[in-house]
Amino acid sequence: MKNILYLDCEFTDLLHPELLSLGLVSTAGEEHYVELDLDDPASAPTLSRASDFVRHNDVLAQWGRVPGSAGNLEQMGLRTARWVLDQAARYGQPTHIGFDYAPDYELFESHLRDTGQWDAVREAVLPLYVGEWTNRLDGNLGAAAAYEWASKRGLDRHHALADAHALRAAHYAVMTGKRVKL
Repeated sequence: MKNILYLDCEFTDLLHPELLSLGLVSTAGEEHYVELDLDDPASAPTLSRASDFVRHNDVLAQWGRVPGSAGNLEQMGLRTARWVLDQAARYGQPTHIGFDYAPDYELFESHLRDTGQWDAVREAVLPLYVGEWTNRLDGNLGAAAAYEWASKRGLDRHHALADAHALRAAHYAVMTGKRVKL
């Protein structure tokens, strides 16, 4: 399989999404995760626009489970751009950003644009919608195995890193007929 960085984002709400966290997992299993620092006063306006689902269900309750991931929006953009560029350089070609929900890719791109990183990254990435491949029985079984593995790390559905791992596992299962190594 080609190198794909599987993307998932958590955001404020469905109608007016603003980025809260971003997870990327490479085909080989390397991971990148950033989340908005809940203790930073500059995060308060974004957090105030979060839906009840985000505030009272499983999204914000899972914050702080990946050490070193918290940052302000600028730091999140810098770290993400650096990681994506490193991945593309490692493979010597642009890398695909695999997603199953278009607003996730839109948030990824707009966040990098808003933090001044898009010009550096845009030539190194290619969007790749993988949703039509992952919504199958073998994809769902692969995703379920990834969620079981992630839960041992304290990560569940609606955590961007757990969801990115599940997307990788689902896509791998559909494309190869095998379970991904977790």
